[in-house]
Amino acid sequence: MFRRLESGLPKDPVYPADLAGLGYFINDKDEIRSIENPKAYFKFFLTRNDRYNSLQREAMNEAIRNIISERLIKLGLQKIRLPLGAAETEPHLPIFTSSDLKAKKRVIILFYEHNQDLGVLAHRVIGGKGGINAGSVIDMVKYIESLCTSETDDECPPGIILANMGQLRWWRRGKKAVTQTSWYALPQKSAVDVPFTFDSVKNTIPGNRSTAEHVDYIFNNVVKELAGPAAKLDVIGVSEGAVQVATFLDDEENWKTWRARIEGFAAVATYYHAYEIKNQAFKNWLRDLLLQRGRAYITSPEPCETFLAGPEGGRRIDAYGCPVFSLGEPYYSEMMLPKGYKTIIDWFQELAADPNYANPEFQRYDDEDSDVEEDSQEPGIELNLAKA
Repeated sequence: MFRRLESGLPKDPVYPADLAGLGYFINDKDEIRSIENPKAYFKFFLTRNDRYNSLQREAMNEAIRNIISERLIKLGLQKIRLPLGAAETEPHLPIFTSSDLKAKKRVIILFYEHNQDLGVLAHRVIGGKGGINAGSVIDMVKYIESLCTSETDDECPPGIILANMGQLRWWRRGKKAVTQTSWYALPQKSAVDVPFTFDSVKNTIPGNRSTAEHVDYIFNNVVKELAGPAAKLDVIGVSEGAVQVATFLDDEENWKTWRARIEGFAAVATYYHAYEIKNQAFKNWLRDLLLQRGRAYITSPEPCETFLAGPEGGRRIDAYGCPVFSLGEPYYSEMMLPKGYKTIIDWFQELAADPNYANPEFQRYDDEDSDVEEDSQEPGIELNLAKA
């Protein structure tokens, strides 16, 4: 019987976490291209070895994270460690906020998907057609910073809080928060070692051990301590972010605390439905709020801003308790915000400009006839059995 010594195992590959070292550059369209072939985008399948491919991707992602962070800081945002006051060597995760958040009369909070790095919206855009700004929050932040809170308000623009729903795992050796994808690409002794064992206490961050805890911490700590006490809140939740915000507000105490400050709620790619709410008082309030100042956005081939269904849903659309719209993305939830952030932010502007704003009553003219038309067009084969 033979065994292989640890010293004889293949070494874990190491890739530089910068674009030039990986063989890429940023062209004049803000797209990442290969130095050897400027027409080529990022190539994931570098070899047939999945470990090598994953570590190269993680090095690329690290380079992208650094670029996004630098650009956000240049736009006036600041990186803050959670829990508030945590030292750099203590378990913490970063978020971004406006540097003058305390002075803002209105704050836009983004709770994104649970599988993305801070500031990343869609790697398929960052590493492909569209580029870094379009596939991250950079373009959205620029757009928000170009706006005013209202036509007569000198406080321009709204404040920004970028929550971090993805990097909730703490890598003790590296002293930094990582996503689950990054966790499986952490440096190991050899290229064939199993991933590190995850400890639910040692490898998580106090007060932010789950997406639910992180949402709670943003509201009850970050907003309370860093934002103005009278600042109104516009909340964007995407996928897991939308679900956890709704779950947070379903708690009776949270509902009493925040009901007066939330001015608008955009639930993007949510899978939390109206029937799941347990707090009846919250359900009544939420229904009134969502009917007036809330909207859901789902994947749909319909053009951006197209009304899809009312609060009660439709034949193929679930009931979310508020009007449902399209953002022009038929397939991927991560592509919805890059395509439709202007639609959502513009709607928030309408809310801010009119304290008495309420969603108009929408109606699709094909609602009543669509079921009949679809039933009459069921696939089948027509047989002509008449005798000659």
